[in-house]
Parts: sequence; C-alpha cells; structure tokens
Amino acid sequence: MTFRTRAEQTAQAIGDTLDAAPSAAQSKQIADLIERVIIDSYQDAAGRCAKVAREFRGADKDLAHKVADEIRRDNIALIANLSSMR
Repeated sequence: MTFRTRAEQTAQAIGDTLDAAPSAAQSKQIADLIERVIIDSYQDAAGRCAKVAREFRGADKDLAHKVADEIRRDNIALIANLSSMR
C-alpha cells in the first residue's frame, strides 16, 4: 500500500469520524497533509535507524579490535609457554 493510498484512506476516515463531507479540494488537501506527515515520519525513523547503525558499527569495530588484541596476546602467551616446554 502506498503512502498516498494510506493518506487518502485516513482522510476519508477523518471525514467519516466528523460526520462531515469535505469537498474534493478539501479531501485532497487533507490527504496531502497526511501523506507529508507519513513521509516525514518515515524519513525521521530511517534517519534514527541509520544513526543507530553507524553508532553500533563503531562500537562493533572497537569490540572487534579488543577481541583481536586479546587473541593476539593469548597466542603470544601460548607460543611462549610451548617454546619453554622444549
């Protein structure tokens, strides 16, 4: 379902709720406003999701470096221990 279809359905529901029959021009204006709100809300949500993804990716990189460093240290310790056993 498109944003426009949702906006038109919502405009119709508003008219039904108010027991008013808006003119065709008024219905179009209402649907335009609703469509704009839907699109703006979607863009805001997408922006927030992108921000969280960027922050998570940064945190993930930091975590990956910490894990890699720990593995490297453990490997060095293992090699040192095995070398001393010879």
